[in-house]
Amino acid sequence: MNELADRPVRVADEFIAIHWWRMLRWFSNLRLYSRWSSRYELASNPLRKFIRRVFYEGLTRSGKIIFFCSLIIFLQSYRVGSSFLLITSALGFSMLAWSALLGYFYKPRVSVQRQSAETAVAGEQLHSQIRVRNEGSLALNNFAVRELLVPQGKWPHEWQREYRTTLAPGQETVLTVSLEPRSRGVMNLSGVAVHSYFPFFLTRYTSKLEATAKVYILPPTLKATVPSLRHVAEQASKRMSLGNDNAREGPAMEYAYSRPYQTGDSLRRLDHRASSRRGEPMSKIFEGADEIRRDKVHLIVDLTVVDFKLWQRRPDSEQPLDERLALAVEIGLSAQNEGFTLSALATGTQWHKLENLFQFYQHIASCLPQRLGGVSLPDTVLAEDGLYILVIGRWDNAAQTLVEKLQQAGVLVLVFLIAESAADVGTLPTGSYYVEVPRP
Repeated sequence: MNELADRPVRVADEFIAIHWWRMLRWFSNLRLYSRWSSRYELASNPLRKFIRRVFYEGLTRSGKIIFFCSLIIFLQSYRVGSSFLLITSALGFSMLAWSALLGYFYKPRVSVQRQSAETAVAGEQLHSQIRVRNEGSLALNNFAVRELLVPQGKWPHEWQREYRTTLAPGQETVLTVSLEPRSRGVMNLSGVAVHSYFPFFLTRYTSKLEATAKVYILPPTLKATVPSLRHVAEQASKRMSLGNDNAREGPAMEYAYSRPYQTGDSLRRLDHRASSRRGEPMSKIFEGADEIRRDKVHLIVDLTVVDFKLWQRRPDSEQPLDERLALAVEIGLSAQNEGFTLSALATGTQWHKLENLFQFYQHIASCLPQRLGGVSLPDTVLAEDGLYILVIGRWDNAAQTLVEKLQQAGVLVLVFLIAESAADVGTLPTGSYYVEVPRP
C-alpha cells in the first residue's frame, strides 16, 4: 500500500471508520518520491528537468567524479588560500565544459527503426534490433542506444550496452538494446535514446527518438516439471494401453490407422511394418465405441486470488496467479508440441477462440486477477469432441461443480493444480484425471 494505485476501495456494507483507517495507513505509506527515484521524465518541474538533463543524463560516472572533485577543491581553496588549487579546479571544470561543447556540436542526428519480439518473459531479457541511420553531415562517434524507461522495466548497466565507435554520414548500423521486464502485463515501448560520449567519455549528449512497440509479457517460466499431456490423457481415458483389452475396462477398440510418431506416444504402440515402409517411426491409432476425440484442447484458467480483499484495487501479490498462468503456458506449449490444437482459452467466465499461439499469449499476459466470490469459471461447454484442461490453485466447490458438469456432458476433462498455499497441497481427488504440479 505505497502507491497511488493502492488507494483503498470503499466497501458499501462496511463501517466507515474502517475505510478511513485504511486510507490513513495508505497515505502514511505513500511514496511521493517514486517518480523521481525511478528517473521518469518530470516535464512539469523545470528545475528537476534541468538537473536531470545536465547532471543525470549529461555527465557520465567519470564526469561526475571530476565535477565533485573540482567542486570540493574549489571550495577548499578559499580556506587554504592557494592559487594552485584554483587552477586544478578550473582545469577540471574546463575539461567538462569543453567535452560538453564538442558533444553538442557532434550531437546525434539520426533516425531509427525498431524490430522487437511481440512476446517476452518476465525476468528475462527483452532484445530489440534498432537500425540507426546517421542523418547529419558529421560523423557520429562513440555512441550507444538504450530503451526509454518504462514502468516495470529494468535497464542493463551502462557498461553492458553495445557501443559503436563511429558512423559516417548517410551510413546505418544495427544495434541490440535490452530491457528486463519485471512483471507480467502489456509493455508499451515508447522509443529509444541515442547517447553520444564524444569526445572524452566524460559527458554524454542524449537524443530521444520515437520507436513504439507493444510487447506482451508472459509470467516467469515455471521451474517445475509438467508431465506429458498426451500421456496423462491416455491414462485418464484408458484408450491406448497395448492396443488390446487386457488392461482396460469398457468396449474393445480396433485398429484404425497409423500416423507419424509424436512426442508422448507409447513405444508399445509403434507400428514396425509401417515404420519400415515409410522410413520413419509410426504409431498405431485405435478407435472404440466410447472413444472421445481429443484433437482440440480447451484450456480453462481460474483467475481468483485468495489474498484479494474487497477493499483492495489489486492483490498484495500476484505470484500465485502468475504461477498458475505459467503452468497454463507450459500446458499450451505441450499441447502444440504433442500434436493437439489449442482451440480456446477461458480466463474467468469468458471463452476466447484461439486462431494462433500469439493470441494465446495475448490473453495470458493481459488477464487480471479476480476476487473470490461469485462466478469465477465458465458455465458453458464449447464442444463435446475436445479435451478440457482446468488449471487451478485450489480445489473448491466451483472447480468440482465445473468438472462434474463437463463429465456429465461426455467430455474428457483433466485438472492441473499448482497449490496457491500450503493448505491446498494434496487436496485433489485421487485419480488419473487429476494432476498436482509441485510448486517451484
